Amino acid sequence: MAVPLPARAKNPATTPGRVSPGHPDRGTAALLLVGWSAVAVGIGAGDGRGPWPLVFVLAGWIAVLLAAAGLADRLRRRAWHWHGAAWTGLAGVLTVGVALRPRYYAAGRWADVSDALGVAAGLLTAGSLLLRAHPSTPTSPSTPTSRRRAARRLASPACFWPVVGLVVGAGVAMILASPAPRIDVFHLLQVSGRGLLDGADMYRQQWAPSRAEYPVYGLFDVYPYLPGTTLLLAPFRLLLGDVRYGLLFALVLAAVAIRRIAGAIAPDGDGDAETDVPAALPLVVLVFPGSMYALQQSWTEPLLVACLAGMVWAVRAGRTGWAVAAFALALASKQHLALLVPVAAVWPAFGPRRVLVAVAAAAALVAPWVLAGPADFWADAVMTNLRYPVRGDSLSIPGVLVHAGVRTGFVPMLLALAGAYWLAWRARSDAAGFCMGAAVVLLTLDVMNKQSYFNHYTLPMALLVMTLSLHAVDRPPGDTGIQSRSAQS
Repeated sequence: MAVPLPARAKNPATTPGRVSPGHPDRGTAALLLVGWSAVAVGIGAGDGRGPWPLVFVLAGWIAVLLAAAGLADRLRRRAWHWHGAAWTGLAGVLTVGVALRPRYYAAGRWADVSDALGVAAGLLTAGSLLLRAHPSTPTSPSTPTSRRRAARRLASPACFWPVVGLVVGAGVAMILASPAPRIDVFHLLQVSGRGLLDGADMYRQQWAPSRAEYPVYGLFDVYPYLPGTTLLLAPFRLLLGDVRYGLLFALVLAAVAIRRIAGAIAPDGDGDAETDVPAALPLVVLVFPGSMYALQQSWTEPLLVACLAGMVWAVRAGRTGWAVAAFALALASKQHLALLVPVAAVWPAFGPRRVLVAVAAAAALVAPWVLAGPADFWADAVMTNLRYPVRGDSLSIPGVLVHAGVRTGFVPMLLALAGAYWLAWRARSDAAGFCMGAAVVLLTLDVMNKQSYFNHYTLPMALLVMTLSLHAVDRPPGDTGIQSRSAQS
């Protein structure tokens, strides 16, 4: 039977076959933390380009695979020793990562403001995580009272909104510092968002009057996404003039949803000592290395993170209708989210019936554009992605092998995804299992894809943060029980 991600039992001492909140949870969390940190280093180094960053990404991928495979069950005795070190490592990655703030198209006073606010947000989050990893340090008798109070405030859930405010300020300043980044994603989202109001078909639009007037190299008359992306961002384009405000809002919304997901965090302290979930953990989706770089470039992953975080929160809150709507929006926004359909279908609290409703709703949302111009939709939304060549600067295995004249084709990816789905099936019992399974599938896709870059990895990284927020909290209504390996037949 399945070997799901270990979670806390309500009374582990008296419930036979349940996993206690000690070593297995800590071991799994440590592996996930190592995986997240390694991938963060990989995508942050050189903006995620070149063979050396891939070494870190592969190390992180392997750590996540081992966690999904249940290796943490075999590390019960050792987990106590390296669990704190893994949290310390995460804090260290965030601390170093705040210095990795590529500007490219940003300059001047607003860029400096964005840097300052972003660094402050990253350091506060790292400090909170570090205090959670070593909670005895600020509370020792030799520590002055003022420092103990400051440490308690930093590690408290109360630090959430100040950090969110700093990130919002940094994001707004970055948008002002870079009003027209030279990247095709920004221009196609801006023009399609404005065209939506005029009734223009995004699959028939071009992003400048002519190629000679197009200020960037890239897609000129191709819309490579599904319509949900522009539908979600169009209000921000029309009201505020820039789709990136919508992406910033989506990031904040995701952090708030993950904070609600991590409902076991103690309201008056530095996290729940039983679950080892730090109060600052949801902030990681806002302050990961290069977060303002991703916002500047208009990459759309924040929309998907917000949809999936909202989906998981809604399931745990018993609002399955909202969960279906959130999943449908994700499916209608970007094509590769279809890979999560099997993962959602085997999640007992969501299940095949709700998956079918979500798929039908997503199809209904996309249908007007398909019916208006089936050939244009097929050329842009389907064939453009399939015909992408393998690029040598891709942060993936095919991207490195192409330098040696080796082209892998689709077969290795299909085999790798088959293994990822098997691990996702093993971890299928609860919300944490869904998030881990989804992270495994999408991370495997990125590692084996023809073109994978900084932004592609941020979605599975956010799913890992959601997994860590869930792995030791109480099970929501509708989730099946979680048993240890020895209790399964």
